[in-house]
Parts: sequence; structure tokens; C-alpha cells
Amino acid sequence: MGRFDGRVVLITGAARAQGRAHAVTLARQGADVAICDVAAPMEWAPYEPATPEDLEETAGSCGPRAAASTAPAST
Repeated sequence: MGRFDGRVVLITGAARAQGRAHAVTLARQGADVAICDVAAPMEWAPYEPATPEDLEETAGSCGPRAAASTAPAST
């Protein structure tokens, strides 16, 4: 039994780096994960934007009980 069994978590910025690590870790600990990332260029960002494919890869790593969206979390 995982620490997060029966819980649902929403993780923003989940396509890469820290957000991805959190999503995968929580899923492995039993959480159902809803992951979100804008996956679009942002003028102010000093790095390459995530892609929808990055988000799909994260969802695949989280298992069958993961849902992914490229919509902004504020909508």
C-alpha cells in the first residue's frame, strides 16, 4: 500500500525537470496524477519550452491512472 493511495494530485509544470520528478514519484507511491504543462514558448523563459510530447512521456511514466493537459492550470 502506497503512501498516496486513494489520493489525487495536480502537478503543474509536469513535462520536465522537478515537476516531472514529482509526478512520477507520487504516481509510484499510489497517487492518481493530473499533470499539466503549458508546453508553449514563453517570451520571458530563458530555456526551451516543453513540448506536448514531453508531457505525454511524463504521463506514460506515471502509469494508467494519469491524465495530462496542455491547458493553463488557471483555466
